[in-house]
Order: sequence, then C-alpha cells, then structure tokens
Amino acid sequence: MTLPARERREAAPANPPGFLATQDLKERGWTPALITRFLGEHDRTRPNGLKMGRRRLPPVKLYAEERVLEAERRDDFLAAQARAADARDRAARARETREQRRALLLESAAGSYHPVIHPEPLRRGAVRKAREPYLPALDRELDRIVREVGRVTERERSHLHGLLRGRLDLALASAYDWYPAPGREGTQGAGRPAHPATAKASDWRDWDWD
Repeated sequence: MTLPARERREAAPANPPGFLATQDLKERGWTPALITRFLGEHDRTRPNGLKMGRRRLPPVKLYAEERVLEAERRDDFLAAQARAADARDRAARARETREQRRALLLESAAGSYHPVIHPEPLRRGAVRKAREPYLPALDRELDRIVREVGRVTERERSHLHGLLRGRLDLALASAYDWYPAPGREGTQGAGRPAHPATAKASDWRDWDWD
C-alpha cells in the first residue's frame, strides 16, 4: 500500500549501505571514548528522525563500516574494549548497591509510621471515607521522613508515599473487615509515552552522546 505523501516525508531516514550510526556502534560494544580514539571524525551524517518541539535534533553521525571492522580487528582496540566493559560492569554493580541501600533506608524510614485507626460507623465499601481522615497525617509523616532522609528525589518521594499508603491501608484493613487489604486494589501505572513510530534508537543515541 502506498503511504500518503505526508507519511512518506515523516518516515525515519535509514542508514545508507556500508555505514553505521553511533547507536549501532554502542550495540557492538563501542563507547564514546573508543569512537574518539579509534575512529575519530565521523564519515558522514544523515538527517535525524526526531524533533524536539519544532526543532529537529542534530544529524546522526555515521561511520564507514569498513573502518569499524578494521578497528575491531586491532589488538589494542580489543584490549581497550575489554577494559571499558569491565568499567561499565563495576559502575553498574556500584549503582545497584547504592540503589539497594537507598531502598532499604526508605523502607526502614517508612516503617516508623504506625497509623492508629479509630473505627467509625461507615457503610461497607466506604473505602474513601474510611481513608480520608488519615491522609493529612500521612502527608505530614511523609514530609517529616523526607526532611530526615534528605536529598529525596521525586521518584523516591512517590515510592515513600506508596509505602506509607500501604501501611495505612493495612491498618484500615485490620479495623474494617470490608476494607481491601494492600495489593487487592488493582492499579494501572501510567506508561511512558512510546517513541514516535518513525524514531530509531540511533536518532536518540546521537543526541545523548554528542
């Protein structure tokens, strides 16, 4: 089926035969430092398939595949690539360790929240009415923990709020036999917007690296 003219114009540009974009190199184990050291200046560019608002992102840099293959056969490149891979692995492990420690800290801080429930004569299923009186105190507890922990990101604050909300729901479920225990109320997280259908990984990668 023939695409309309507008859709043809918006189709993501393809890499010309015999050329690799920086994203292609990344998938082969290259790093920006390796590109600079063993390839140097790029051989040509192609238009970027992405825009930021009305502004098109910088052109995608392309490298001749022949030069890439030649560099990848060099012993000094293989040694440098192995060192770069080891450095990435060490950095990933260190980041994972920091994230685990941070998660434990947040969970421990949230564990200090012990909401006291005063049951009211509510109709069965009045979940919102049962919860609402305790939300201001939950928000105050959240603010206190954030001040105490320090340097809390928005993502961590949201996670903390979820931990406190879970403890509040658990306490409410203990006070009201009809109140849904944590985990029973299905929620659907907001998904991240997908990349445009015409966008390619190499379009984003050049923007990240350059």
